[in-house]
Amino acid sequence: MFSTVITAFVSFASTNIDDIFVLMLFFSQINHVMKKGHIILGQYIGIGVLTAVSIIGALGVSLIPNEYVGFLGIVPIYLGIKAYFEHKKERMDQTNAGQQEAQDHDNNKLEEPTSMQESHIIPVMKGFVNPSVVKVASVTIANGGDNIGIYIPLFTSMNFIDIMITVAVFILLIGLWCFIGLRLAEYPFVQKNIEINKHVFIPIIFIGLGIFILIESGTITYIYKKVLSGWL
Repeated sequence: MFSTVITAFVSFASTNIDDIFVLMLFFSQINHVMKKGHIILGQYIGIGVLTAVSIIGALGVSLIPNEYVGFLGIVPIYLGIKAYFEHKKERMDQTNAGQQEAQDHDNNKLEEPTSMQESHIIPVMKGFVNPSVVKVASVTIANGGDNIGIYIPLFTSMNFIDIMITVAVFILLIGLWCFIGLRLAEYPFVQKNIEINKHVFIPIIFIGLGIFILIESGTITYIYKKVLSGWL
């Protein structure tokens, strides 16, 4: 049992060390839309999906070829581009802050009844599928190609009890990873620099992560071969 715990710890740490930095970036974006609970839940869902797929793969069922999984790298690229344009839009909005504030004040008066109605509906809808949870889970899954590659042979060599122990260790370590990411994001030096430069850090890191996933999973090579065979 002790050896199984050590093996699970080493496997998780070696495949998710980069997730700490990604989690730190997510926790630095906490606001009224993205909350701590959304990030933690998204991380649990993402790792949970990767673990479930690996267990199924260990049972001899290959669901999706690795090069197709690599297409998930498009997700962080999209998030990076989205973050860049959102920053540009925010800067444009700030230049018209005075006019926007007056317009918002008038609009709030006119739309107050609608807002009252929506206030009861929207939280219920978001309780089922929250965009922030989906965002974190998607990035975690997209960044999990190495997880599957290591977890499948790991689970193949285990019996049912060992798999359950490993899953339990993973559950504890996900919480630890979230705690470390949150504490790093709250560290004054990190928090200050991320806040000042997040419009640069976040797009570059997410886009770079997406490109790395596409290359590492062999998706770029797969596309190149398909295009080349189409021409020939």
